[in-house]
Amino acid sequence: MDGFRLISKPGLRRFVCIPLLINTILFALLFLVMQHYMGAFNHWFEHYLPAWLHWLSVILWIVFFVSFFLILTYTFVTIANIICAPFNSFLAEKVELYLTGQVKESRSLYENFKDIPRIVGRQLKILGYYLPRALLILILLFLPVVQAAAAIVWFLFNAWFMALTYIDYPTDNNRVSISSVRVWLNERRWVALGFGGSVLVASMIPIVNFFTIPAAVAAATKWWVEEQKSNS
Repeated sequence: MDGFRLISKPGLRRFVCIPLLINTILFALLFLVMQHYMGAFNHWFEHYLPAWLHWLSVILWIVFFVSFFLILTYTFVTIANIICAPFNSFLAEKVELYLTGQVKESRSLYENFKDIPRIVGRQLKILGYYLPRALLILILLFLPVVQAAAAIVWFLFNAWFMALTYIDYPTDNNRVSISSVRVWLNERRWVALGFGGSVLVASMIPIVNFFTIPAAVAAATKWWVEEQKSNS
């Protein structure tokens, strides 16, 4: 909620526009692509159904829309974070400036663009950390005995991934290594899981999910700034 309030501030709203536009376009493209293939599959499926079972195609569309929003939580947020990484980094810098009146290294948007390989590289490293572990948990989801526990682990691990993803923006601006960030999060594990879990839930809510990424960047930056103040 702090993040949503921050991105609505007059001094920060303009830095949300580009990430918000990218998120909206990406969401629409993903939806259209999935709708296209779902329509083709539905047409093929109806061809093999007797007339009295054509109502099953309606159920397929319901399943499609539910699945789209569930899949979107992970694919959309992950892809959008990589594409928007330079803008998210710039937003984190401006939020830190708004909260503290100073940043360790003030950079223009152009200078952030020059840093794109490094900024995107860090997000890809986080993705590289995430994927093998996520694959292992997904395998556990198909094992009958441990399915229930694996579902809880899946949610918690994705909450951890969200926390790591968004705290990376302010920490990267302050030139903190990813290994140090993971140690920092481990020391605040329950707060990290609460923050990441709230991002996951917000990502599942239509309309709200468009604003979730910039709000999460702002919230993570506020969290980082407050922790630095309390430790100084």
